[in-house]
Amino acid sequence: MALGKLKQVKNSSRRFGAVGSYWFLKTQADYGQEEYWLVTEAERQKFRARAARNPEDTPDRRRGVYTVVENKKRVFGSDVSYFAVEVASPDREREDWFMTAYELERLRERAEKNKEDIDANKEKWLADLLD
Repeated sequence: MALGKLKQVKNSSRRFGAVGSYWFLKTQADYGQEEYWLVTEAERQKFRARAARNPEDTPDRRRGVYTVVENKKRVFGSDVSYFAVEVASPDREREDWFMTAYELERLRERAEKNKEDIDANKEKWLADLLD
């Protein structure tokens, strides 16, 4: 799977109160470490809205590579910095996402708790090598 490309996947071991599907994507830190994320639709909309409110903070970078950006026009109560990533929707529309450190940690925890969804949707080693 290409970096930063969104794919909707079913929550295979859905628990009571959990969402039925996630947005699955492969990302990479600007220092090279690859990760897989499972993002809810509500989180996706929140990340997009935050990026739209802060267009001056959007860095130039490769799709799927996330980096820390400074919140240049910070208002009271907002974070000093965000993690920014550019993703591609299923219809190939470009989306910028800004998330807090806490939100990024939640995505990592969800991926850890839902390994079966990650394993079912990530590419095999050869496709990963060619990516």
